[in-house]
Amino acid sequence: MKSPYFFLIKPKGGEYNNEIDIAGEKIIINSTVENHSHVNRFAEVIQCPYTYKGNIKPGDTLVVHHNIFRIYYDMRGRPRKSPNYFKNGIYFIDAYQFYLYHDCEQWNSVGEYCFVKPIEKENSYLYEEGAEDHTGIIKYSNNTLDKLGVKKGDKVNFTKDSEYEFEINNEKLYRMRAIDICTVLN
Repeated sequence: MKSPYFFLIKPKGGEYNNEIDIAGEKIIINSTVENHSHVNRFAEVIQCPYTYKGNIKPGDTLVVHHNIFRIYYDMRGRPRKSPNYFKNGIYFIDAYQFYLYHDCEQWNSVGEYCFVKPIEKENSYLYEEGAEDHTGIIKYSNNTLDKLGVKKGDKVNFTKDSEYEFEINNEKLYRMRAIDICTVLN
């Protein structure tokens, strides 16, 4: 089975990541489908479209949009799989619904997207904790930023509300577009 335009994928693990392990016991931390933060965002590529000319291949891992595996309720209150669901745990997605891929060696950004690691506030008071506003370190660059000389490890400022949080390799990262990077601070 191969599509002319869509990637065929399956979730890595379940559709939701809502369990943690405490002292060897699995604990459910979220039992609702409304909260997008516990939806799985990792998929395995089963098949690439036959029109695709990029580097992604079957077996690679994709970081996908949170609605790909999300369950929702229809007008009658019945739970439904996402519109991307095909059958037997297989989903169709297009090239605009994923942002990063792992080719068994390294993570690579896709298209206009890059990933920035937030940095902790340097001179914070006791009551003021958290990340610096609109500031981070480029973790995964893209071709647009590379051509501009912005590279992995550069400290950057980004536009307000452009960050979208992901957890990759147990690290909080913000997904954003290249155009959201305002200044390089190094």
